[in-house]
Amino acid sequence: MVYIENEGALFRGPARGVPQEVWSDKDGKFVPYKLAGQPKAIDWGNVIDESEAQRMMGSKAEADAPAEAE
Repeated sequence: MVYIENEGALFRGPARGVPQEVWSDKDGKFVPYKLAGQPKAIDWGNVIDESEAQRMMGSKAEADAPAEAE
């Protein structure tokens, strides 16, 4: 499984052009991607590493959290 970013959304699947799941901020988990199984264009999405995916998954929670004092 690879993590894929496309237009600000986070997906995961076996390859960049084959997303199977999409991250749901509302549910706080990956959910089935409704368009799974439909091939994507060769330039669709960008493979990202797990740490970047974790940042994207936590971005909503981080935005809601108060800033830490230095």
